[in-house]
Amino acid sequence: MRQPLDLRVQLGVFSVLFASGMWMSKIAQPLHFARADALVAFGVGYAVMAVVGGFAFAWGAVADRIGGLNAVRLGAGAYAVGIAGRIFTDVGPSVAFSALAGAGASMALVGIRPWIRSRLSDSEIPRVVGARNLGNQIGVFAGTLGAAGIFAFAPHGDSGTRGALLIAPLLVVAGVVWLTSAAPTRALPPAVVEADAPPSRQQYQVLSAKLAVIGVLSGFYVSLVTPYLPVILVRSGLPEAGVAVLVAAMSAAQIGVTAVLTHRGTRERPFGLFLVAEATTGVLTLAVGLAIGFSVVVVAVLLVLRAGFVAVAITAEETVQYAVIPANAVGLVFGISQTAFLIGDALGGAAGGTLWAVIGPTGLVTIAGLATLLNAVLLPTLLRPRTLVASVAH
Repeated sequence: MRQPLDLRVQLGVFSVLFASGMWMSKIAQPLHFARADALVAFGVGYAVMAVVGGFAFAWGAVADRIGGLNAVRLGAGAYAVGIAGRIFTDVGPSVAFSALAGAGASMALVGIRPWIRSRLSDSEIPRVVGARNLGNQIGVFAGTLGAAGIFAFAPHGDSGTRGALLIAPLLVVAGVVWLTSAAPTRALPPAVVEADAPPSRQQYQVLSAKLAVIGVLSGFYVSLVTPYLPVILVRSGLPEAGVAVLVAAMSAAQIGVTAVLTHRGTRERPFGLFLVAEATTGVLTLAVGLAIGFSVVVVAVLLVLRAGFVAVAITAEETVQYAVIPANAVGLVFGISQTAFLIGDALGGAAGGTLWAVIGPTGLVTIAGLATLLNAVLLPTLLRPRTLVASVAH
């Protein structure tokens, strides 16, 4: 009889495979559509995927009904079919497969939360959250490098993008097979999940509203920095090849920090850890804004440091969310938070270009840094248990 797997191993391996397939496909798809002169279809499909994926609250409610692990398997399977369809560049198939990919990815990623929550006690969650984030980061790194390798060794461009688009869903399918065939998980040690008192409708509404506010703010400031980072670096004097090296260094910093968190966990004082990490991220973001045009070396060092603190803040924030969200509504409430983040991401993306034109990169990064500092204070203020209880009581 097989020994049950450590949940960190089961979820970590799945996350590596899922993220590898996702990012390999993300890299290859726009290049494939560009070669087919079908960027209009690509844009329409991308928008459809974003809209369907934005209904994360609905997919979260489904996950609560059918079980987190079942939702992950079903969602990942649907996502694999959806990204396999990216080989077709006509508008009709692009829309259909993009809708399937958006729904599948959203269900799989939201479904992970009720799966974790149903298997672990509060004290065991942080290390598993760290393992999932570590798997995601390794997957991003591996998927990106894998796509580059396929492109480099392909006999011509079309075969490279096609090959990557066909290999990517196989990686996701491998993740589904892993979850299906792996031995049942065990906790660290076997968990006794704390029982939650059934929350009232008002408690759901208050908590969901607070998480939505935090999600919109987080999505807004992330989209002010991430899309424009390559342009900022090039304008600061870094060559394009150097941009790739720096992004890899930032990814390595996040992997290293998350590996430490996976081992140590963030259970002790996660609110304080988030406050320190997020505030430091905000200060470093402001410093990046001041250093633009002054020294590209300083900008590079600050961004690598910032990446490490971002990894801490992400893991601490997810630990906080598990601590405050009722176990019987993890999928729904996490889904609401994810939908809010996507709304903020869209708002930031829409405003970013205008802000760049009006106040330039320094002003854009400065606004992102100030928003990060606001979030560092806002999350602990809104989500501390006594704050939640007091707001419901009134």
